[in-house]
Amino acid sequence: MREPSARIVEAQPKPLTVGEFNRIVKAQLEEEFAAVWIEGEIAGYKLSSLGHAYFDLKDDRENARVSCCLFKGTLARTNATLRDGERLLVRARASIYPARGQFQLIVDTALAAGAGAQAAALEALKRKLAAEGLFAPERKRALPRFPRAVGVVTARNSAAFADICRVMHRRWPARIVVADTLVQGADAPARIVAALLAIQRDREVDVVIIGRGGGAADDLAAFNDESVARAIVACRVPVIAAIGHEIDHTIADLAADVRASTPSNAAELAVPEHDAVAEEIAGHGARLRHAMRARVNSGRVALARFEKRLADPRRLTENVRQELDEGLRRMESALRRTTTVRTRALTDLRSRLDRAHPRVRLSGDRARLVTLRQRLTPGVRALLGERERTLSTLGALVSPALRRIVDARTWSLRTATARLDALSPLAILSRGYSVVLANGKALTRSDEVRAGGTIDVRLHRGALTATVLDVRAPDVSPPDVRAPDAALDARPGPRRRGTRS
Repeated sequence: MREPSARIVEAQPKPLTVGEFNRIVKAQLEEEFAAVWIEGEIAGYKLSSLGHAYFDLKDDRENARVSCCLFKGTLARTNATLRDGERLLVRARASIYPARGQFQLIVDTALAAGAGAQAAALEALKRKLAAEGLFAPERKRALPRFPRAVGVVTARNSAAFADICRVMHRRWPARIVVADTLVQGADAPARIVAALLAIQRDREVDVVIIGRGGGAADDLAAFNDESVARAIVACRVPVIAAIGHEIDHTIADLAADVRASTPSNAAELAVPEHDAVAEEIAGHGARLRHAMRARVNSGRVALARFEKRLADPRRLTENVRQELDEGLRRMESALRRTTTVRTRALTDLRSRLDRAHPRVRLSGDRARLVTLRQRLTPGVRALLGERERTLSTLGALVSPALRRIVDARTWSLRTATARLDALSPLAILSRGYSVVLANGKALTRSDEVRAGGTIDVRLHRGALTATVLDVRAPDVSPPDVRAPDAALDARPGPRRRGTRS
């Protein structure tokens, strides 16, 4: 009975420690509720010695509250009034303080409750532009190393423009092109977009700084406008955003290729420092001189090594000259052998060509022809006499039989001619008959034509065209027409004469 109990104990899961459990719940909460907007009334507001703010947001209608933590950096950027009884709209992530297992909200944005609609609209615009890729890091362009001219879109009389000019004149002698514009107010977004378009017409402008000094959230509202963000993205050169102070973040900062914490920092990013560039060039020059010096020294060492190996050039050519003489001797010997062989072959070919000359061959052929003619003449004469005698004998035997065959064929030809004449339509027409045609067809019945119609009459010699006056139906059946050559069939054929072989 103890073994089942032991197996049950072994099957139980390993228990978690309190710290492990708190960390697991913390990770799941922060993943599930990474950014939530909550509105409530501040209660129990406290400021720690490190500058962090702790308070509760309560909902009296449902008798509920939640603990909140606002760290020092976020608190410095917050413009809302934080005190008990104030209604607050916060964006936070849910978390747990692992040491005590206390549920809390880590606040990253705190606004007065009345500004909730404006903040929600701003967040919606950020999500929309991010979904279109306007904030994507891969879209951002690198700044030019040595710009010819720097464009500045800001108020000409502002402290921000003065800081930019001061820093740039101190660091690098680049030309500054300013597009004066409003930076706050209802008309500011359209003026900023127009200034961006105007400054791009200067083809020497390689980078643009857009910005202004610090201010409240409402003062920076022009740089949260959608048209400004799209104009920054569409700019033909990289854009540096220097809006407000380091703690201020606008949509223009997200859309720009580079964000600067202040206008002075933007000037530092736009142009290099002259002394640093000079120092870099000097370093490159020193490294180049060192590399060239090392290359020259290495070449000198290699040259000295080659000089030792080269020695007297005439010694290098001795073997070559001997090899050249030997090669010439071998070539002359091979040439003589080849010439001898070719001469013998040429002589042999000439002898064979002489024997095959047409005159020589023609003389031999004539002699052979005379001999053959002398041998052939008596035999041909004897053969011709024998063939003449055979032909005479055969002619005597063939002449009577051939005459009989010719007589039989002549009689057959005459019989056939008589039959053809009897069957010929022209022969029938010559005996007074005619052929009546209507529409190109021969008429055999009277009902094949109507009164008043036209018919053609074919005679033995010539033809007529007539008009039908009356049509009568046939009253007797057509007579039995016998073949005209029936009488000819009754004629006796030629009497065959007996032949004797």
